[in-house]
Amino acid sequence: MLANVTLTVDGHRVQARQGMTVLEAAREAGIYIPTLCYDAALAPYGACRLCIVEIERMRGLPTSCTTQATDGMVVTTSNPLIDGIRRSIVELLLS
Repeated sequence: MLANVTLTVDGHRVQARQGMTVLEAAREAGIYIPTLCYDAALAPYGACRLCIVEIERMRGLPTSCTTQATDGMVVTTSNPLIDGIRRSIVELLLS
């Protein structure tokens, strides 16, 4: 049996099964993270970059669809920086 991990997403404690990604854990907890390229039937690869998040003590803005949820992780799914980058990505796609 796989152990559970507990992480914090936008201030909410989230239980996840070991091996789940941050995106999967957030979705299971009802927390929205936007995506374009994610499909549960396919291996995640983070191509669209819309699912970027901020994780305490981690450099950069990793994609939540490719980042494994770990015990004690603190995740922010939306802030002015993340929202601005997402907006730029969508604008580039539509241009």
